[in-house]
Amino acid sequence: MIELKHVFKRYPLGIEALSDVSFRVARGEMAFLTGPSGAGKSTVLKLICLLERPTRGQVMVNGHDLARLKPYRLPHFRREIGVVFQDNRLLNERTVFDNVALPLLVAGVTGDEVRKRVLAALDKVGLRGRERGFPLALSGGEQQRVGIARALVHRPALLIADEPTGNLDAALSDDIIDLFQEFNDHGVTVLIATHDLRQIGRLQARVIRLGEGHMVSAA
Repeated sequence: MIELKHVFKRYPLGIEALSDVSFRVARGEMAFLTGPSGAGKSTVLKLICLLERPTRGQVMVNGHDLARLKPYRLPHFRREIGVVFQDNRLLNERTVFDNVALPLLVAGVTGDEVRKRVLAALDKVGLRGRERGFPLALSGGEQQRVGIARALVHRPALLIADEPTGNLDAALSDDIIDLFQEFNDHGVTVLIATHDLRQIGRLQARVIRLGEGHMVSAA
């Protein structure tokens, strides 16, 4: 599902975010990507969803060699991936329903299919009945659940998350990670970037460790 082969990423001014990083996440697997701040976790996720391109090396995602992906294929490719951000990136002036529906509308889905999928996604994250509310009326944990519903609404094969519990207390963090585990139990491949060692210790998922842009381990 995901494979990085000898990946390097150098930003302007010579800042090297990744240096010879190689690892694989199998289809249907759940894995944690961890390491201290500045280790390169967010850069890896940006490479996977093609928000960045490597300076050298190969990135394969869901059978696609991203270096060979044609520009016109990029929107379709991104619909194969659900992305959850630490800061949610919700539109506060739009309802919960509208926030979750956004990826479907961008993809051209219309009518009853939008409503069916949005309500199903909200049901999966325990927010059915809150679709007419606004993000600012929700708790931090509920806002994160809206972000997860938005990532899942187009039924992606791969779900990636960047520090999804970083702003939550321990109990809410458990709820969010348990949601990811539930999705993985239903066949979704999950990669979570986090430095939350308590969550890593709770689950039996594989751990991929980075340090200063280098591979430390991928046991």
